[in-house]
Amino acid sequence: MEPAFVLHRWPYQDSSLLVELFSAEHGRFRAIAKGAKRPKSAWRSILQPFTPLQISTRGRHELQTLVAAEALDTSLNLKGTSLYSGFYVNELVQRLTTPYHVVDGLFQDYQDTLELLTQVSHVEPILRRFEWQLLCHLGHGFDWHMDTHEQPIIETQTYQFIPEAGFSLTHASNQVDIIVLNGADILRLGDFEVTDQRLLNLFKRLMRVALQPYLGNQPLRSRQLFVQFKDLS
Repeated sequence: MEPAFVLHRWPYQDSSLLVELFSAEHGRFRAIAKGAKRPKSAWRSILQPFTPLQISTRGRHELQTLVAAEALDTSLNLKGTSLYSGFYVNELVQRLTTPYHVVDGLFQDYQDTLELLTQVSHVEPILRRFEWQLLCHLGHGFDWHMDTHEQPIIETQTYQFIPEAGFSLTHASNQVDIIVLNGADILRLGDFEVTDQRLLNLFKRLMRVALQPYLGNQPLRSRQLFVQFKDLS
C-alpha cells in the first residue's frame, strides 16, 4: 500500500471507473477500479480528487488494476476558489509529469499545497509557489538571483524574462509582448515576498509565461472552469 491521490476519474464500462492516480512511489499513472460505480462499492465515495488514500495496484502494463484502496482521512475541505485552485494543481500535475516517473519531493509538495488551500482565502501565493516548485522538480527552474549571464540581479537594473532561460538585462520599457521587471521586484518574487496585488499580478503573468513552453497550446480546462465560476459568483 502507498499514499496516493486521485487526479481525475472517468466512467469505465458499465460498473467501473478509470482513475488517474498520483502516488508517492509510482508517480502519475492510471488504473481500472473494477465495480467502483456500483452503489454498494466501498470505493465509490473515496475515489475522488482531494481524498488522501492508501492504494495498491497490480499489472504488467501501463494501465494497472486497483486491488485495494482506503481513505487515510476525510476529503480535504476545498470550496469555491480553493476547489477550483485544487483542480488547477491537479491539471498541472497531469499535463507536466510523465507516467510512472517518480520525482523526489513532488508528492509532498503537492499534498502540502492542497492542505494549504484549505487554510487560506487568498490562494494566489500558494499557487505561484506550487508552479515554481513544479518547474524546479521537473528541471525547468530558473535563477531569481543571477541573470542569464550569471551576473547578480541588481535592484536598480531592468530585466526581460526569457522563458526556459531566466532574466536578461534589457533597456526595453514599453514593449507589450515581453515581461520587463526591475531587479528589486525580481528579488522580492524570488523570496516569495508577494504581499501586494501588483506583485501578485506580476508573479501570475511571469509564471504563466514560464509554464507555457511545457504546457503547449492546449488551454487548461481548470482555468476555463474557474472563469465560469467567477462569472457566476
